[in-house]
Amino acid sequence: MKAVGIGGFLQFDAGLNLPQGPVIYNSPKFHEIYQFAISEAERLGLDAGFHNTSGWSSSGGPWIKPENSMKMLIWRDTIIENTKSIDLVLKPPTFNIDRWNGKNAPKKSDFYRDIVVLAYPTPKDTSIYLENWKEKSLYAQDAKPDKFIPYLKPSNSDAIISFNTIIDISNNMDANGKINWNPPKVGNWTIVRMGYTTTGANNRPASKGAIGLEVDKLSRKAVDVHWDNLVSKIIADAKEKKALTTVTIDSYEVGMQNWTDEFASEFKKRRGYEMIPMLVCATGRIVDNTETTERVLWDFRFTIAELMHENYFGYFAEKCHEKGLKLAIEPYGSGAFDAPTTTKIADLPMTEFWDGPVRNLWQWTSQVVSGSAHLSGKSVVGAEAFTSMTGNYKDAPYTLKSSGDLAFAKGVNRYYFHAFAHQPWNDAVKPGMSFGRFGGNYHRNNTWFPKSKAWMEYIARCQYIFQSGTYQADVLALYGDERAFNCFISQNEPIDVKCLDGINSDLGGINTLNDLSVEKNGVIRVTYKGKLLDNRYKVILLKRADLMLPEHVAKLCELADKGAKIYAPKPLRSPSLSNAVEADKLIQTLIQKYWESGKIRNPKTFNEDIKKITPDCVTPKEFVFSRTKIGNDDYYFVSNQKHENTEAKCRFRVSGKQPEIWDPTNGTITDATNWTMFEDGTTEVQLDMDPAGAVFVVFRKPTSAKGLSTPKPTFNQIAIDGKWTVTFDPKWGPKNPIELDSLQTWNQSTNEEIKYFSGSALYKNEFTISKKQMSTSPIYLDLGKVEVFAKVTLNGKELGTLWKAPYRVEISKSIKKGINLLEIEVTNLWVNRLIGDERFEDFDRKNIDWLSKGLAPSADAPRKTFLAKSIWKKEDVLVPSGLIGPVSLLFTK
Repeated sequence: MKAVGIGGFLQFDAGLNLPQGPVIYNSPKFHEIYQFAISEAERLGLDAGFHNTSGWSSSGGPWIKPENSMKMLIWRDTIIENTKSIDLVLKPPTFNIDRWNGKNAPKKSDFYRDIVVLAYPTPKDTSIYLENWKEKSLYAQDAKPDKFIPYLKPSNSDAIISFNTIIDISNNMDANGKINWNPPKVGNWTIVRMGYTTTGANNRPASKGAIGLEVDKLSRKAVDVHWDNLVSKIIADAKEKKALTTVTIDSYEVGMQNWTDEFASEFKKRRGYEMIPMLVCATGRIVDNTETTERVLWDFRFTIAELMHENYFGYFAEKCHEKGLKLAIEPYGSGAFDAPTTTKIADLPMTEFWDGPVRNLWQWTSQVVSGSAHLSGKSVVGAEAFTSMTGNYKDAPYTLKSSGDLAFAKGVNRYYFHAFAHQPWNDAVKPGMSFGRFGGNYHRNNTWFPKSKAWMEYIARCQYIFQSGTYQADVLALYGDERAFNCFISQNEPIDVKCLDGINSDLGGINTLNDLSVEKNGVIRVTYKGKLLDNRYKVILLKRADLMLPEHVAKLCELADKGAKIYAPKPLRSPSLSNAVEADKLIQTLIQKYWESGKIRNPKTFNEDIKKITPDCVTPKEFVFSRTKIGNDDYYFVSNQKHENTEAKCRFRVSGKQPEIWDPTNGTITDATNWTMFEDGTTEVQLDMDPAGAVFVVFRKPTSAKGLSTPKPTFNQIAIDGKWTVTFDPKWGPKNPIELDSLQTWNQSTNEEIKYFSGSALYKNEFTISKKQMSTSPIYLDLGKVEVFAKVTLNGKELGTLWKAPYRVEISKSIKKGINLLEIEVTNLWVNRLIGDERFEDFDRKNIDWLSKGLAPSADAPRKTFLAKSIWKKEDVLVPSGLIGPVSLLFTK
């Protein structure tokens, strides 16, 4: 890591059907090894962190007993028909396995505690339930917020239970469940024995010996158990070394919980009314009417989310801070919490993006995490970067670059490569350990990884600029109160805030309203924890806001009075049952004054109105951009998402400053050579963008000039022909150098040692240059097509490593008159060797004697590679490899 320029790591332990080593997680040997890892990080100056549990989600282990685990409501209905006296034994409820919809369903548990026994007159129609009640009560393990949207139509009167008829008869039941009770009137009665049990969720995917129940996310006492049994021990392993800086909670994937021991008292304190008799609503029954039931369930969800923020994420942050550590969080998933709120709790908020087709889900996580981070003044937005579903060693930095640049444009400014697998075996065992089918392979056993410093330098230059300033956006989009919390995008992944041409946006939560102010020119500013941030928004757009709390409606109106341009739906009512009559009355009064008058605009006009704003940056369709402000200077990041050369005229909302081109690939800074300033306050810059290229267009220096026009340089091109001598790594390819009359891709060779070769090979050639050819400058070497890395040396002078098209380097200072020696070390992917080795019998994976002894495969074994998990077949298609060319010299005319 240190050698290639990676600054640190977050350590995870996981199972996932990988070979099980001898060290058990959280054992004395584990802690001994971790002490060594932190010592090495300290020695090398690396930043170290660790995940708070085995697996990537979320917080648990064998030390968590059911009483400290995540809890869920369970109940049993008993219907009694026409009797004056009830004398029977109520069986305790059983584990509701259907809650899990057949996905990752846990084993049943004997753990159970009673909450209440309720009775109510059985409604005429018992087949009618509230729409999406399982999601709204958080009974469904994988509930998504789009199912929380309140149902607005009145219910069938035959299904309604009057709140005044619900009776608490808990005192009529003894310890054995026997109940004696005389109903106030003869008729059909439903008795509900309600309690709670563990959800049965385990941390996942954990390694052997580390699997156990997930801790109760609503209880500080339970979180203490997890912290004391694991987290504090790992912190102690660091022995106060400065290298350990971070504890992390990864994406939340262990399901919903909807109860904890103190929930009833917490609910009463926060919402102002008793939840216990209203628990009938959590069973899907309709109490009084649809609206009342929806309000109760909104309060129920909102309270659970508050407790999870305070007692899980917030408490973790407190405990980290006590130890001088930061808390990193991927604040999204199917859980009972609000993603924007949780992002603000994190010291280091993190999103994720995947290698491959861009899903709405990953766009949304970047939106909500980056936006909420910007709204809380955080300078670093991390990302689990280049995660993959295949892990097949087919990627290289050039193929990954576009997706990485897209993440940069969305607000990410620190990559956490997923994943760097620890290699526990002999160094000759390659590629070795991986994370199964998940994640790329950004570790020392990948062919190109030791050559990747140039790629890391590109990333570091970009991140330095992004982290030094403030991400600028015109639109502030905020989620309203409609759903109580927003933890995930939805079941069907629709994007709420779609990209607008030339306009960027930040997405946050409704609680940001209290941080907003308006300047005289209508610009919306953010003050967080007493600090005025450099964010400047032109409009506010509310989403998921058909229902709003009165205090939020009032704040919107206050901002509108001060000149903020706001687009928000007309709120129907308050979502809460708390002070509902007064709240709704206030909302209706404000609607008349602000919505009916047009002071607050209808969101349906937003897309048309936004076109009246001068775009911040106009680019070709295949480009993305972002703007970072550092002091008074603007740094526009412009990325060509296509893998082809593109000439682009880009227009920026800046005037009176000289445009500069900062190239993060090589670190050069030059004045733009073709640009025009316009009277409307914009500047157009012509960019000749490389395939998947990205630059910063920077405006720092005042200028009175109105533009510049410079002819594009042209070149005389001379091919480097003749024989090439190629020397392969003898451990993996031909033992002796070979000569080529012309360049060809290795996978098309008739020599199987070359056809299936993976690794590095050195090309050599000589060419002659005349004095006349040396008279012009600059001079470039162009390698044509390369798969995938090329380190260039000319006349003994290293000129750098090329990792993306165009594979071109300036050679003006190292070329000489007469004979020149050109050396090009080319590195390809593992793919061809892995496919080639599938021709041979695999190792006996249940009994690999040499592996367990820390040895390597026999030197005469035909199969040279070993993977923790096989991923290729012998019939698979080989990939182009090597120096393909044509190689030529470019002399500037």
